[in-house]
Parts: sequence; structure tokens; C-alpha cells
Amino acid sequence: MVLFLCSLFLVLCSCNTTKFVPQDKYLLNKVRVKCVDDKNVSTATLGNYVRQKQNTEIFGFWKLQLHVYNTAPLDTTTKARARAARNAKKMGEAPIIYDEEMTEVSMQQIRQQMNNMGYFQAEVDTQLRFKKRKVEVTYLVTAHQPYYVRQYEVDIPIPEICTIARDERCKVHPGEQFSTSTLDAERERITSALRNQGYYYFEKSLLEFTADSSLNSHQVDIRLHLAPYVSQLDSTEVKRFRTRYSIRDVNYAQDFPFLRKGALRRASRIRAGEQYAEWRVERTYARMNALPPVKYVDIAFTPVGDTLLDCNITVSRSRLNSVTAEVEGTYSAGDWGVAAGLRYSNKNIFHGAEVLTVGARASYEWRANGGRAIEARADAGLIFPSNVKVEVAYNYQQRPDEYTRTIANASLSYRIPRAPGSRWTHEFNLVDINYIYVPWMSEEFKRQFIDRSSVLKASYEDHFIVDWSYTCSYSTFNPRFPNRSYLQFALRAETAGNFLYALSELFHFPKNEGGSYMMGKIPFAQYAKGDFNFTYHGIITPKHHLVTHIGFGAAVPYLNAKVIPFEKRYFGGGASGVRGWQARTLGPGTFRGAGNTMSYDLQVGDIHLEMNLEYRFKVLRFMELAAFTDAGNIWTIYNYDSQPGGAFTSEFYKQIAWSYGVGLRFDLSVMVFRIDFGVKLYDPSRIDLGSQWRTAFNGLCWKDDMTFHFAIGYPF
Repeated sequence: MVLFLCSLFLVLCSCNTTKFVPQDKYLLNKVRVKCVDDKNVSTATLGNYVRQKQNTEIFGFWKLQLHVYNTAPLDTTTKARARAARNAKKMGEAPIIYDEEMTEVSMQQIRQQMNNMGYFQAEVDTQLRFKKRKVEVTYLVTAHQPYYVRQYEVDIPIPEICTIARDERCKVHPGEQFSTSTLDAERERITSALRNQGYYYFEKSLLEFTADSSLNSHQVDIRLHLAPYVSQLDSTEVKRFRTRYSIRDVNYAQDFPFLRKGALRRASRIRAGEQYAEWRVERTYARMNALPPVKYVDIAFTPVGDTLLDCNITVSRSRLNSVTAEVEGTYSAGDWGVAAGLRYSNKNIFHGAEVLTVGARASYEWRANGGRAIEARADAGLIFPSNVKVEVAYNYQQRPDEYTRTIANASLSYRIPRAPGSRWTHEFNLVDINYIYVPWMSEEFKRQFIDRSSVLKASYEDHFIVDWSYTCSYSTFNPRFPNRSYLQFALRAETAGNFLYALSELFHFPKNEGGSYMMGKIPFAQYAKGDFNFTYHGIITPKHHLVTHIGFGAAVPYLNAKVIPFEKRYFGGGASGVRGWQARTLGPGTFRGAGNTMSYDLQVGDIHLEMNLEYRFKVLRFMELAAFTDAGNIWTIYNYDSQPGGAFTSEFYKQIAWSYGVGLRFDLSVMVFRIDFGVKLYDPSRIDLGSQWRTAFNGLCWKDDMTFHFAIGYPF
């Protein structure tokens, strides 16, 4: 695979980049913007005003799409060659031919933007460098001294406007650098404040600024006044934008009656008898569009008399029912299998925007040793518009040569509605009940694993988990500015068994031979667990993203338990972890598994650390390339005999695994399908062998050190 990719890279790079450039023209090879005298000027911002840019580049230098385009044959006399040419040109990108007129337009646009930023004397020139039918264009910007606001005056003969324009939230301040974006933001602020106070007909276009820069001192006097056309309006039109309006009636209409009126009223923030406020309209749009059965919302107002409005809200229905099915083949550690699933969803089960989801999945695996494995799962969930969610699930596992196990789960959670403009979300898992029942276990499995491992013994005994958790998340992502960098982080705290332990202490419940209290002859788990995840999406350009992710988690058993339940422990590797390893094959620590092979039941831990760096580049409208590097591992809290080398120590940093790789992402609109190829670079399980660095010069193994991952969605 590596050899193939390298060969493909060399073939594409060997293509003549000027193959389809006319003889009397030049390929626009590079475009730069440089400010020669002011480091405060953002050249990245000015670059947005360049009207002709070079062909798309990967990693800042490789014009992959141009190379693909240039693989098209010049001779298209045969059908095969004509088809090859069409495909290459469709997948690739035609060469950008240097255009002098576009360069002149770009200079004018950059100069105008400099004026908007307060650099009224800015100069823009170009530097051209021609070489072998290619040209590099550098826009040289000389900013000169910027202009600053000397004084700001509000000259509007309407008291209600003046009051808002002169309050402490004003965005225009003497002494600050002049900027048209600041002036526009101030017009937006005044208009929004007035419309939130009932002035339905007030518009931003009614306000205008005049700037006087003729002071010969690099200063500007700014005056806010009504637009000249206002003086030409008749008295009725002036009265309308100076009048506060209230809501008389709120009427609801549906293309097909599918929602109860009560559900629509609860979602609406517009109330009869209240004063009109724009924030109520925006909030109603957001809440109604968030209702799963709603496809489209339209809110219109009709004037009634001089001071009243009728509000008419129309909603249209989306598709309410959906059924999805999946069939897949699986391969894990030499074992082949097949799995199938079916899921049904109804977005309006009780005609109040309640969402019901019911699913089932079954899998069958043929073991290399002649055995088999069967697993079946059924689950159902119900989400109410009040953000209350109820879920139940049942999982059955049968390993004829090992054990039979069932896991039953029920949970009740609540998400606090996000406040307008807030970037925080909060969710409480009020109660989550898990019952694990192991009715049968083979003597061989018990002898080989359970009798020698207190960790596995606790995982394969009947046990009971009643936990509570709280999750909060924060995001600076703004859908209005999708090409602006943003960060996200999430915190999760979980605890289990405290209430049951208090009851056990109070009423002196019986204990088992291990000293743990039991509920109905079954011991219950008691632990505390915390997780933190941070992701930064660095948007270099709309096509170039650099994403950083850090994740950390720890779980500690106490009082009634000595081990974290198996289903609550961490695992390493996988499509969203350290991608040089398959899921559940990394760690804990330097642990290598029984017989130096993967050990699913033992390769789990109580501490988790993960760090990822991924560069994403959009090649086509629906396809991205990615290059990534991942690091991390898992560890155990205590030094268990069955997991030698797995405990967390002061030398944990020497046990951090490291991998790298490349991937493809396909944006299919409804989902993102992902393929990642990961390669191990540093394998801590081989420290004692002296071969932890996995390179071509140190025993790199295609079978053991390289992994493909197929997944849905981005890894972080």
C-alpha cells in the first residue's frame, strides 16, 4: 500500500503542470499578500479579496487536482482516450491562467478593504515573477499610518433612537482605529435593540454614518444621522417606524395536521398581548425548527390598526417514519462473522413531537478454533420535547465454549434547554441501571481466566450498576461563520453505587465472601469516573483544516468494589483513537496480551489518555484527504497480576503509543464515510524486546503494524 501510494505520488508529480496552458499564457503558480510596513494588518484577511488564486494545493505545495487534470491524454481520437480525458478533467481542476485584469481588480479590492480598516492612504502594488510559463504574483501592501476616531456624534431628532445610540453598549469609541465593520456593527446593534422594544418597522437602512477625515491629523470625526431618504417619507411612513407594536393574535397553520396545538404553543415564544420583540421571533424559529417532525417554519406578521400585529405561524411536515437496515461482514483476530441490524424511527409518535426509536441487531461469528459466537441486542428510546429521554436495552451474548451473558439497561436523562446565545449544553443522566447476569460459564474458561484474575472475575460475575452522570459541553462554533476556527470541549462526571451503599450501611444488608454488600444476592458496583475532551478546529482556509484533539479520563473503584465494571472501563486503539491499533488491542501500559496476542477481556484500563493531530484537505466537493498522527494509551489504577505492566506509574510517558497515517473522507450529505490507514510508530508493548520503534529498519511488519479502519463520521 505504501509503495503504491508513493508510486502514485511520483506519477502525478511527474505530470507537466503547464500541459494545458496556451503557449502565449502563464500558469498562475503562486499568489501571496504581503504588508511591508505594518505587522498588525492581517494578510490572511486581505487574501480573501484576491479575485484570482492559484490552483488548489495540498499541504501547501502539492497541486493534486491540477496533476489529476493533467493526466488527461491530449489525443482523444479513440473512445477510450476520450473517456479517460473526460474522467481526468471531471475529477481534477483546470489550470488557472494568469489574468492581468483580475490582478487589477484584486488590487482595487485590497485597497478598498484597507480603507475600510482605517488605512486611507494605503498603497497596493504587485510583484510578478515569471519562470517557465509560470508566474508568481505578490501583492505588496503599504499601509501607512491608520486613522483614528477623534469624536463621535449622534445627530438624530428622535429621542428613542438617541437613547439607545448613546448608551454604554455603543461600539464606536473615540481613540479607537476607524473601521467600517465597527460602524456597521453599531447600526446592527441599534436596529436590533429597537426591534426588540416593539419597533417592528425599523430597519438598518434608516441609519447612516458620515466620516470627516479632512482634519490633516490622521483623525476622523464620525456623525450618526438618519438616511437622506427619510426626509422624503410621508408622515404615515415616519409614524410606522416610530411606533411600538404589540401582538393581537397568534395563529397556527399546518399543511397536514400532524402536531397538537399545545405542542406548537409550547415551542413558540410569541405570545398574544405581549409587545413585539425580534428575539422572540428568532427564538421561535429555532425552537420550532428543532422539532423533529417539522420540515419548514414561516412566521409572518399582519398589521391590525395602528399599533397591533397578527402573527401567522405556518409549519410543514417532514417525513415522520424511517426504517434503516444494515448488513456487514466482520473480521477480528482471525475470526470471520456476519451481522445484521434493523432500526425504526417515528418522529411524532404521540403527535407532540415525541421521537420513538426501536432497533435490533444480531451477529454470528465463526471462531478459528472451531467454535462460534452469537450476540443479539434490542433497544428502544423515547425522547420528549421537554428534553426528557427514556431508554431501555437488552443484550444477549453466547460463547458456547466460554460463557453466556445478558446485559439489561434502563436510563432516564434530561437535557437543560440551551439559553439564547449560550454556547453551553448541560445534560443529566438522572438514573442509569445496568444488570449483568452470567447464567453459565465453562470450566475451561473459568480455569484459564477467572480463577487467575480478580479483574476478570469481577467482570464475569453477576453484578448490578446504578449510576448517575452529568455532562456539559461548550462550543464556539457559529453556523453563520462556518469558515471561522472554533473550539469544543466536554466534561463528564459519573458516579455509581453511593445511594445503594448508604442503604446497605443503614439496614445492614448482607455481604458476600469478598466483603461487598449485595442487592438481591448480587453485588453492586461503586466507583467515580471523569472524562475531559478538547478539540480545536483550525480553519486555515475553507479547504484546509488542522484539527487538534486531547482526551483524558480516569475511573476509581471504592468502598463496595475493588474493580471497575468491564463495560465501564476504557480501551485503546480503534477508528477514533490511536489508529495504528485495532480497537481493544492497545495497552494497558506495556501489557502485550496472553501469548503476545490480542486479549479482548484483559486489554482494558481505568485511565485513558489520547492526543490527535489531523490535517484535512478537501480535494473534491464530496471528498477529503487527511494526514494524521495519534498518541495515547490506557492504564490500570492498581497493579493487577493478570495485566502485568498495565499499572499507571511515574514513567507513564514512556508508555505512550504513537502512530501515523492517511485517510479519505466521503461526504455523502446524510453522513460522512471514512477510511483511515494507520501505521504504528512507537509500540510500548515491545519495550522489553527493544523493538518499540516500528520502522522499516527495525522490523516493521505489514500484518501486525498496519491497520485499516472503516467508520461513519469524523473521529473528533
